[in-house]
Amino acid sequence: MAKITRQQLLDRLHNNWQNYTGRFYLLSPQAQKAFLVKQGYANLAGLLGHMIAWWQDATVMVQSIRNNPDFTIQHYNVDAFNARAVEKFGSLDEGEVVGIYEAQRQVMVDLVNGLTDAELESQEINARLYNEIIGHWDEHPLD
Repeated sequence: MAKITRQQLLDRLHNNWQNYTGRFYLLSPQAQKAFLVKQGYANLAGLLGHMIAWWQDATVMVQSIRNNPDFTIQHYNVDAFNARAVEKFGSLDEGEVVGIYEAQRQVMVDLVNGLTDAELESQEINARLYNEIIGHWDEHPLD
């Protein structure tokens, strides 16, 4: 995988993820339901909770690597991780989850902006940010 640039990450955070919920709400109720079914979520809170949980985890992982270059990357049971995220956020009020989502998206913007060039070049950091910001968009696009 080619390394992703700071600008590519920020572009995705600002131009795709920033208005994710707004674009969702512009869909008709039938299109919203169809989108959620296609994505495998019962409601928008569950889908956003999935993103929030991965972004929170990525933030902790990146900060851990910044503080300790020998930090051991954890391996995930992705299905279990996703199930916990949906359980945690899927039952919350949708408006509350939207607020948490936007706050975490801003944390990701600040994280990307705060990385030194050398940190962004780190294979572990670059790959994780690619997966969470670019890869997740490819999995859950809303154009």
